[in-house]
Amino acid sequence: MSDKEQIQKSLHAFVLPAYNEIPDVGLYLDQVTKYINSFLGDFPGLEVTPSMISNYVKLKMVSKANRKMYSREQIAYFIFIVLAKTVLSMDSIQDIFAIRENVCTVEQGYEYFRKELIGVLHAFYAPSARDPRPDGVREEIRMLYNVVVTIAHKMYLDMYFRIRKMRENEKEG
Repeated sequence: MSDKEQIQKSLHAFVLPAYNEIPDVGLYLDQVTKYINSFLGDFPGLEVTPSMISNYVKLKMVSKANRKMYSREQIAYFIFIVLAKTVLSMDSIQDIFAIRENVCTVEQGYEYFRKELIGVLHAFYAPSARDPRPDGVREEIRMLYNVVVTIAHKMYLDMYFRIRKMRENEKEG
């Protein structure tokens, strides 16, 4: 199997649980960690530890456990944080949570995120009218192109949150 085929196979195999598939019986910290990591095992750097989850709670990004058990909603937040922190600051993630509160429920926000991420991963090798690469291009060129796209998206997100903060400060001041 070529590198391209192996990457494509891994991206297509990636799944996140639907919101209603996330256990809502209450999971202890170690159970939450194992549950989330079970979906992220093929992707280095995406694992979560009990101390990371505790830190997200300390930062008030996610509410405290109820009798040391975490709910479906809290687990959905943890899944989003683990994935989003690879490209966003914790402040920006908190801003996203505040935006989400004004727009939709946790379930709706999580489902939108989950479906879009899986859709993008599945379409990763699909040809696009915006994609300037010719068919048969070497995988190294594809990787470089994706680095450029990642940088551009990161620049957009950083600017979005910077301008949002400036607008909020203007309203307060």
